[in-house]
Amino acid sequence: MLRRRPTAPVVGGLTALALLVGPFQPTIRPAAAQEGNLVDRIAAVVGDSVITLTQIQERIFQLRSQGLEVPTDAGALARLQREILDQIVGEQLIVQAAIRDTTIAVDEADIEEIVSQDLQQRVRQFGGQAAFQQTLQAQGFTLASFREFLRGQVRQNRLYQQYMAKRSRDLAGIVIEDSEIRAFFDEQRENLGQRPPSVAFTQIIVASTPSDSARDAARAEAERIRQMAVEGEDFEELARRFSQEPGAQDSGGDLGWFRRGEMVTAFEDAAFNLGVNQISDVVETPFGFHIIKVERRRSGEVRARHILIQPQTSEADRLRALQTAEEVKSRLEAGEDFVALREAYGDLESADSLEYPFDQLSQLPPGYAEPLLQSDAGQVIGPIEYEAAGRARFAVIQVQAVREGGEFSLEEIRPQIRQRLQEEKLVEKILEELRAQTYVQIRI
Repeated sequence: MLRRRPTAPVVGGLTALALLVGPFQPTIRPAAAQEGNLVDRIAAVVGDSVITLTQIQERIFQLRSQGLEVPTDAGALARLQREILDQIVGEQLIVQAAIRDTTIAVDEADIEEIVSQDLQQRVRQFGGQAAFQQTLQAQGFTLASFREFLRGQVRQNRLYQQYMAKRSRDLAGIVIEDSEIRAFFDEQRENLGQRPPSVAFTQIIVASTPSDSARDAARAEAERIRQMAVEGEDFEELARRFSQEPGAQDSGGDLGWFRRGEMVTAFEDAAFNLGVNQISDVVETPFGFHIIKVERRRSGEVRARHILIQPQTSEADRLRALQTAEEVKSRLEAGEDFVALREAYGDLESADSLEYPFDQLSQLPPGYAEPLLQSDAGQVIGPIEYEAAGRARFAVIQVQAVREGGEFSLEEIRPQIRQRLQEEKLVEKILEELRAQTYVQIRI
């Protein structure tokens, strides 16, 4: 509940523009792909690593397993193999650069956790431990050797991702000309798919606020629990006992890994200023009062637990918020400035500008979908009541545009195309630099 809502989903065919920068995800490999196979042609040498023909065949096997068409013509297949080899060479160059970078470190405990979760999921998919181990044996693996294989793949993924995240700061300096954007659009127009019907709107969220006495009582309770944690009681167990966040009894308040920009401002400011195993002062956010404990840190991310204590709101608090929301609606309809009204009465942590395809309106809180489906541009809707973080909230919505389905225009997707081209140029620049620093020999 602490995480910020996305401002809008990516719609329709725009997913075709996503640049997937990262090594392939590990799968169970064909029997011929095991390291124990001594007869395996070397396709390339990159620094101190070799790339084998089997590794290329694995990628082709993955393409087929994903339902993608693989050419059977000898010439086209050879071109595909070379494209895949170039991709693997690029991955190896980046992983080796990450290993050399002393500012990049891989959290082995994190790797072990990912591997364990992956294995548990695979066991479920195969219908049990026995069936999974039989499949591994048929592929030439023991459970221990497959675990080690997964561990190596996850470690390489982590190194790759951290190196690319570090280099992403260079994106701003990459200039993309308008002619390049237009050329990409013209070339990819047929692959962009159709834009689904959608509605764009702005919203002001008026939240019911607890009385001063209820806030004081909640803060006092949070301070009491914090003191218990500071004096040595187990933080996870305290979260299970006292936290009012849904699911805390199962999660022990675990929030997983997060970066800046994912949580509400006050919460993340406190979390990113804590050292490992440090416990925060009581932090107030629109959700209530939090006690935060950071358990791990890595480049740009922290993993934390928290305990949430929420002030109780009354029916009088709810009715007061409803009256405010109705006033906001009337003033919007009368032409008053949206930004001024939101700053005066709205929850500033909630997204204020959204666009949703009609078929995704169900992702919004209950009560949004039906009026939005029947809306016209300029219409003011609401107040729509829903509950979040234990409080009644009222949405006052101003519809900006109702768009019919159809082809994407260049202007609609210009920012995504610009980012895609910047990312491609950055990857090219990085690989050019690394090739100049690393011994690379292609043997096929």
